Amino acid sequence: MAAAAGAWPARALRALFLMACVGLAGCQSSKMGDALDTAGSNISALGNSTYGSGPVTVTMLLPTDAGLRKKAADIADGAKLALDDLGAGQLTIDFQAFSSTSGQAASKVQAATASGSKLIIGPATNGEVSSIISGTSQPRPPILALVANNSAGGSNIWPLYGDAIDSALEGVGVAVAAKQKNIVVVHEAGFPAENLLRLREGIKLKGGNTIGFVPYPVSGINLQAAFAKGKVVFSKANTIVLLGGGEAIGQVIDILAAGEFGQSIATAIATSLIPEEIYKRPSAQGLMVAIPSTSSVGVISDRFKAKFGRSPSYDAAIGYDSIAIAAGLVRSGGPDAITVANLTSSQGFRAATGLFRFRADGRIERRMIVHRIENGSLTVIQEEGDGF
Repeated sequence: MAAAAGAWPARALRALFLMACVGLAGCQSSKMGDALDTAGSNISALGNSTYGSGPVTVTMLLPTDAGLRKKAADIADGAKLALDDLGAGQLTIDFQAFSSTSGQAASKVQAATASGSKLIIGPATNGEVSSIISGTSQPRPPILALVANNSAGGSNIWPLYGDAIDSALEGVGVAVAAKQKNIVVVHEAGFPAENLLRLREGIKLKGGNTIGFVPYPVSGINLQAAFAKGKVVFSKANTIVLLGGGEAIGQVIDILAAGEFGQSIATAIATSLIPEEIYKRPSAQGLMVAIPSTSSVGVISDRFKAKFGRSPSYDAAIGYDSIAIAAGLVRSGGPDAITVANLTSSQGFRAATGLFRFRADGRIERRMIVHRIENGSLTVIQEEGDGF
């Protein structure tokens, strides 16, 4: 992995993936379901309301927490636009707004079930998802939670957001296809064990072999010593997965790009945790970046601006897609078409946030567009593809 002039060598970058922020109105957190958007603290909290007058009800559970109000408002407005565009008079959205710490999530799901709602979108935190899992039982409508893939799964509950592990595994698939199957994972000390386990399992499913894990201090102090402890692991690997996005990540990239560790490594993979400003570093030039497709957001952007007076954020696009899924199923299959079988179709869905599908194991799978970092910006080298 020796570097030339402070940059990663081209031969060592066939599959380095950085999943960047989506680049609409703001960036997506790797722990989106629990992230606080402090910019939304001065936005009025949503109240309970309905939108539309169709016979099929979709219940949307949105937070009133000060730090999550912008996210909630964007999701709600995206949902309204989707109903206008695609509802065909068939849908009604029942907005239920409450604090994420109020303990109401389970009772809201129970009420939606009793009222005949066909789909529940939300809640917006992992804690509430857990309370629904423990506090409700089947039968209940399918739930598309407004959280990332690292949430605890439940029966007929799927996240709508991807996360950093999804980004890493997308890169792993490319590495394995290139016969770079022996993988070392470099991660911040204290990185959630659940996510490291999911990464290991995902690597195995992709056909790769996890050689070992090398932690490094979040503070960035004594990074050389931390990597020296993993020297044996590095020597057995030909692919590196880099997790983390704190203040130390630039130093980590600089050190690993310099080639002192991992002479046998030919493929490097990183994640959405890495800030976009890293792309400007000399050591990052030549790296590849996988980003979820947002090309379809342009299709709704003008109408969203005209209706709400602002550009659509990624959260708005998520809100749009959640209703677009419901509308598409109802329009094609009637009022009872929002079923687990239809939601988990292997063909998936293509919408404002790109191509995705809900898996039987309770995860969401999203396709990405591959870019290369050149002169501090991104150049497309592989499109999202037509399907799974």
